[in-house]
Amino acid sequence: MIQLEFYSENFENEYWKVVKKIIDKYTQDQLIESCKNYLPTSFFIGNKNEWFKQLILAPFEKLRQAEEHITNHSNKAMKKECFYQPAKDRSPLKKVYKTIHDSYTTLAKSQKMYTSMRVRIVNNSRLTVCPYCNRDYINCRGKDVSGAQLDHFFSKSDFPLFSVCLYNLVPVCGNCNRVKSAKSMAFASPFDNRIEWEEDITFSYRGTTLKDIEIVIESKGNLGNNMKAMKIESAYQIHSIEILELLDKKQMYSSSQQQEFKKVLSNLTEPEIKKIIFGPKITKECMRTKPLGKMMHDLHKELKIYT
Repeated sequence: MIQLEFYSENFENEYWKVVKKIIDKYTQDQLIESCKNYLPTSFFIGNKNEWFKQLILAPFEKLRQAEEHITNHSNKAMKKECFYQPAKDRSPLKKVYKTIHDSYTTLAKSQKMYTSMRVRIVNNSRLTVCPYCNRDYINCRGKDVSGAQLDHFFSKSDFPLFSVCLYNLVPVCGNCNRVKSAKSMAFASPFDNRIEWEEDITFSYRGTTLKDIEIVIESKGNLGNNMKAMKIESAYQIHSIEILELLDKKQMYSSSQQQEFKKVLSNLTEPEIKKIIFGPKITKECMRTKPLGKMMHDLHKELKIYT
């Protein structure tokens, strides 16, 4: 998994304008009056006319706190507000909540300069690879064809109020979205700022041949649910060949041999030689665009390639 940052203020405002156009003011007011009965009292602040915008652009931390409050204190109240028969599974949504639930499809397809919102979200996230698995590309294949799906981190079936909240939508690959959608456990969001991304998920390996090599992923907290439920560790085993290639390079190009390179290629610095041999140093930003970026970053660190 890789971390996602806040979107720019310009894109947040652009997104809000589309939502405001799709969901009329009367429905907005109805939703606010209803959700006050189950959201934390501190969720909305300031001018009441800004409350619906605060909901749509609420940062993930605020959505997470709201979900925890609902789950622990006001789940019955939420179901009573959202569903016609709250005691039954798959009860139909009340009209106002069905409106915001169904507006997601219109929102995702909405266009600006012939570019769909789904594509614009991916572009503004500065991602080209899935933040859940960091394996599959999600880059766009045209202005109206996104390689990504938008995962509702908190399911819109269970939390219809969050159906079009910007930071509840995670651009991911189809495989991760499909596997996650069938599970009902506490996952970790790429927008969660409580996660120590350098330490809470790490890649290593055991074995040294094609027959016995295994990729090992250590994860803490809810990240473990992501790894288990989405079967990410299993998916990574196919990449053992990349680790073997890295080990071969490390063995082939020892420190003394790197010094020989420096003698022959005297105009190159040591970092430049390492870059030729092992590829560029993988930064946090690289992980957004480079498949297997976190795995290779951790292995470079373990093997002391870049120190």
